[in-house]
Amino acid sequence: MKSTIIFLSAISLLISFPGQAFAESSIRLRPEIQLNETSLTLSGAVQLAESKYPQILKQQAELRAAKRNVTLQKVKEYNPAALLSYQQVDATHNRLTQTLFGTAVLPTTPGPGPENVRFGADAFSAAGFIIDWAPIDFGLHKARINYSKAEMHLASAHYDLTVLDVTVQAAASFLDALIMKEQVAVAIANVQRFADFSRVVHAQVDAGLKAGADASLADSQLANAKNDLIRARLNYELALAELAFRVGIGGSNVEINPGGISKLTQPDDPQRDSPRFTNHPLTIAKQSVVNLRQANRKILEKEYYPKFRWIGGINLRGTTFKTNNGDVPAPGVSGIFPTVPNWNVGLVIDFPFFEIIRIQAEKKVVDEQINSAQQSYALAVQQLKTEDVQARARVRASLELAANMPIQVQAASQAAQQAQARYEAGLATVAQVAEANQILADSRVKEAVTNVGVWKALLANAAVHGNLRPFLGAANQATGSSTINKTGTE
Repeated sequence: MKSTIIFLSAISLLISFPGQAFAESSIRLRPEIQLNETSLTLSGAVQLAESKYPQILKQQAELRAAKRNVTLQKVKEYNPAALLSYQQVDATHNRLTQTLFGTAVLPTTPGPGPENVRFGADAFSAAGFIIDWAPIDFGLHKARINYSKAEMHLASAHYDLTVLDVTVQAAASFLDALIMKEQVAVAIANVQRFADFSRVVHAQVDAGLKAGADASLADSQLANAKNDLIRARLNYELALAELAFRVGIGGSNVEINPGGISKLTQPDDPQRDSPRFTNHPLTIAKQSVVNLRQANRKILEKEYYPKFRWIGGINLRGTTFKTNNGDVPAPGVSGIFPTVPNWNVGLVIDFPFFEIIRIQAEKKVVDEQINSAQQSYALAVQQLKTEDVQARARVRASLELAANMPIQVQAASQAAQQAQARYEAGLATVAQVAEANQILADSRVKEAVTNVGVWKALLANAAVHGNLRPFLGAANQATGSSTINKTGTE
């Protein structure tokens, strides 16, 4: 009985304060994120992507590293090898006259040994430096430096290609968001039309001129229009989130400022001329790969030459070991501080003649890599030519569709007005009016998609040219802005 009273009391509290009870019982799965809203034009979105998108910043860092690597390679090629060393060793000096290959396990024991084998330790010391320089190598140094330069040019080409891809994606995301924004406006107008028609139907039903089923059907159509509006707003919010990601501020709240882009249905094509495919960032990147492979082959061609090395240095030796064979007198501390000097200068010529087998085999591998890179370049050119034909076809079709859409919308609008007038005169049904209004809504959505589709077609054409600057100039004119983004060549 007591538990029943508690349960009824809880129910009465929920009924008395439903909003408060729900607010207090709701659980937040994650903290709210405070977002700063940013209004973007088409050019502004592209410019923001160019300065903020992580992939571009990553390529910038790689390009800087490649430029510094050229300097590093020059240092590696022409900087002499130098070593300063000091040793102090306690060891025995028993030795035999013999010949062995050098190894760390068997240290060399220069000079004569004692007359008898003994295990008393003597002190040995040595210090000195040596410089090893190979300035003459028949072009191998230059070939390796040119290879690092080819890597830098490849990194630069990848950076330009990344900028183009990122900015095109940012512009495309802006236009997608604009389409969703236009669909929201159409959905709002559609809800208003169905709301007005619902009031007319209810007035007719209240006056006894129409059956009550008409009011229910009109309310159903109004509810469906509101659902379409909810879905349109959802798609718009999702498109804005995608746009924020594409411009490098993912998770931020952005809004678009389209200006007159969706109203200008016949903009001048800023890139009517055929593109120069050899100047496109994609083909430049592919050609850079070919150049890199060829630079690698040049290194192989320069490797089968003798290597001239000039070596020189000074060393000091010291020991406490004495024999009866005329050792140079040295103080007792020479086991720690070497005192007997020597200098040496020499020329060493190394010629690994069996390397020809490895070099010839590696050349065959590199030749196939060059062939592969050349075919990849040819494929890129064909791809761009194909995309150019497709882009021009899309531009023509989108302009024709944009010119024809007002006729379709006007006809659908007249049909919707006539259907409602016929209903009010008792000559049409609610379903016919709803169908006419839905056709009008669909026509206006298609009109919005088609109008923005003109700009999407121009964007695809600009991407084939590899330069967005003329496209952004046309977009700025449509939005009333005179700021031209630097994307492309500036």
